Amino acid sequence: MGLFGTIQQSKGALDAAQIGLQVVGNNIANANTEGYIRQRLEQTPAVAYRQGNLIQGHGVRATGVVQVIDQQLAERMFNAKTAAAGADSLSSAYGQLESLITDLDGGGLNEQFSLFNNAMHDLSTQPNDAATREFVIIQGQTLASNVQQLRTNAGELQDGWNAELDDAATQINRLTERIAQLNVEIATIEGGGTLGSDATGLRDQRYRDLEELASYVNINFQEQASGNVSVFVGGDYLIADGNRREVYSAYSEEAGGQEVRIIDTDAPLKATGGKLGAAMEARSGVFGEYVESLDQMAAALIQGVNKVHSQGQGRTGFTSLVSSNTSQPGVPLGEAELPFEPSNGSFDFNIVDSDGELVSTTRIDVRNLGTVNDSTISSIVSDINAVEGVTASLSGDGRIRIDSDSATAQFTFGQDTSGFVAAAGMNTFFTGSSAVDIEVNSVLADNIDLLAISDGGINADTNTLYNMLDLVDQPLDELGNRSIRGIHEQTIAALGREISVQNSATEGLNDLYSTLKSQHLAITGVNIDEESIKMISYQRAFQASSRVISTAAEMLDILLAI
Repeated sequence: MGLFGTIQQSKGALDAAQIGLQVVGNNIANANTEGYIRQRLEQTPAVAYRQGNLIQGHGVRATGVVQVIDQQLAERMFNAKTAAAGADSLSSAYGQLESLITDLDGGGLNEQFSLFNNAMHDLSTQPNDAATREFVIIQGQTLASNVQQLRTNAGELQDGWNAELDDAATQINRLTERIAQLNVEIATIEGGGTLGSDATGLRDQRYRDLEELASYVNINFQEQASGNVSVFVGGDYLIADGNRREVYSAYSEEAGGQEVRIIDTDAPLKATGGKLGAAMEARSGVFGEYVESLDQMAAALIQGVNKVHSQGQGRTGFTSLVSSNTSQPGVPLGEAELPFEPSNGSFDFNIVDSDGELVSTTRIDVRNLGTVNDSTISSIVSDINAVEGVTASLSGDGRIRIDSDSATAQFTFGQDTSGFVAAAGMNTFFTGSSAVDIEVNSVLADNIDLLAISDGGINADTNTLYNMLDLVDQPLDELGNRSIRGIHEQTIAALGREISVQNSATEGLNDLYSTLKSQHLAITGVNIDEESIKMISYQRAFQASSRVISTAAEMLDILLAI
């Protein structure tokens, strides 16, 4: 190789040392830059050559400047980020619900049930006291108002998570667009994988965007030889090279709210984690299940109280009555779209005079056996209309109207074994069918003397009132032998357990993410001490290579002087 070759060999070593010093300087300069991934100079021995019987090295060659990163660890960290972000969102949802339901600290609906029940007990001791009767109505209105307000607030919070889905779709589109653009820029700078160096600044940004995308949805990403990354969600690709798929948020009947879908295929994005998956779980699971339980409890309260109340009589009878529930009057009762389906049985329709004395009793049959001879709303109205002294008719929306034909005649109901009177919404304490529309019947609110207390006639006894005592705590067959209060308490107890489990899971997942992120930073972060050692190493290599060149030059001068 000779002295000129030696000089050329050392010159390559000087170049490598200079590049290495530049890489070290760049690392040190970005030691505090968030998301920066440290670089490393890749070197390899130059191709050796043969001289006689000797094979000699040809120095060093810099092959690339690459990022120091553990790809598998990065993927584990992104997966942990997805789980932790989703858990944080779910914890937030449970926190909202916990703040909404004050029963967790001893108040709320549980207390309202007690106040309503206590008012009934007070009335049982003095059933003819007008103030006590009115207080029962007031407590019923307060209970219904609290149930309605709780349902409204829960519904608003549930709708708020639909807005989270809209925001998630917007953020996913923003991130996928930027990652796709970075794919193109990285592949262009790196020559489609033909260069040994990484487009480090752009790759840093792409890793930050991938981590942020992982907080919204569970992703699987794969880097290609060209330097591009492909991103998949549940088997559907979102990004491939410089192409991406946009998503949008739209209402879905099946999902029960907003749903994020892929524009190209109009198929739901299969999100099982992250903020997107948590938003769907919060809406349909956390709040959806609570709203469903609240509606079930309210429906049981309405049905249970009304079934008893509708068979009783107050201090006076009705001269005119319009049922509170609409129906399909011309079809069998099983298809009449009543709040609950009446059973096969009958009820008594009583005519009384102005003093409350019984004039006549007519038994109205209610047939509901699933046969062609089943009763309809229309047929039952016809049977009532046939009773002397009253006129019964149907409105356009299927409401039953009954009017007394005489100013001195009134009517009452009793002995209902079918539940039809309550189902139709006649002589009921509550109106509505769920927590959305539960209210105390305005007929009672306007005339407290219609509050049913007796089942043997007007002012005859207090059996109906007695049957309504502690009704909220009585096991009911339609509730699986649970009570109305029991449903609510079971919901609260389950919620308390779920909050505890979710908080523990959130803490654990955040700890896992922090651990993996620390491991990731230990590999990708800049260690000033380590870089200082490298700097000294490159400095010494530069000095030594310079000394070799100086020595070779002196030897060359000696040769030329001979």
